[in-house]
Amino acid sequence: MKALLSLSAAVALAACGVSQGQPAKPQAAALYRATSVGRIDALGEARELVAAADGVISRVLVQRGQQVRAGQVLLLVDCAPRAGQAQAALASAQQGSADAALVAAGPRSEAVAAARATLAEAEARLVNAQQALDRAAALVTRGFVSRRDLEARTAERDAAHAARDRAQAQLAELANGSRPLERVAAAAGARAQRGAAQAAAASLGQCELRSPIGGQVLQVLRREGEFSGASQGTPLLVVGDMRSRIVRAEVGERDTAGIAIGAPVEVWIDGSPRRWRGHVSELAALMGRRTARSLDPTDRFDRDVREAIIVIDDPDLPAVAGLRVTVGFKQ
Repeated sequence: MKALLSLSAAVALAACGVSQGQPAKPQAAALYRATSVGRIDALGEARELVAAADGVISRVLVQRGQQVRAGQVLLLVDCAPRAGQAQAALASAQQGSADAALVAAGPRSEAVAAARATLAEAEARLVNAQQALDRAAALVTRGFVSRRDLEARTAERDAAHAARDRAQAQLAELANGSRPLERVAAAAGARAQRGAAQAAAASLGQCELRSPIGGQVLQVLRREGEFSGASQGTPLLVVGDMRSRIVRAEVGERDTAGIAIGAPVEVWIDGSPRRWRGHVSELAALMGRRTARSLDPTDRFDRDVREAIIVIDDPDLPAVAGLRVTVGFKQ
């Protein structure tokens, strides 16, 4: 009986020692200083593109997975009134520029020649009117011309004199050309009209959604006939350059002090034995709220974290923006 009790006690002590001591095989977590949840992203960050103009989407010019270049038009918003305003403003600008050029160029030589001929004709009429008045004045004392006729001939002479003065003034105006202030005013008016045309063109350009980067269309979120939602900041397309990929990891408060730029890491997808090697390239200087939830139900979501940017050295990391991965910071 004593032997049986001694054997039972030895087995219990051995079992207790195994449970309280270190396991014979090291755990995988011991390889890492810390682990965290992260998500795959493009090196230049995936961009959620929004429209600049409210309106109904008239055309989506790309599809998911399509490669696009920087500046390429991806989507059109129906802006017919803006198109009409842009055309009217452009026409006004062209007219203003033409008017300013005419003012700066001055009168045509043909107009100056016509003004000289008009002045010569007016001077000839004045000479005739003066001679007729002189004859009438000589005959009025002899009774051959009445006082009324003399007054009429005097009025004709005065009218011819005024016409001669007006022709002289018109010729001088044409010969002198436009005044400096007139040229300045015409040029300013043309600039104002060009500015209005540029503003109208820019307003029309807001109806085109262009890609800010070269890359791939990752998602098409709105289709033809739907509202662009520019005033609400509604994303319409997601574009990213997935040829170069990073991982955005969120390091907890307890582990952030032990992580440094250049530290080696391994990245894996839960349930997969594959490991991708990389290193820490950036560390945020500001703590923030967690955005990537782990699969651990006990993990707190409201915990402050520090973002770490991981550059992947292996080339075959899945090109899936937003894919959740686990990051292990190596000892």
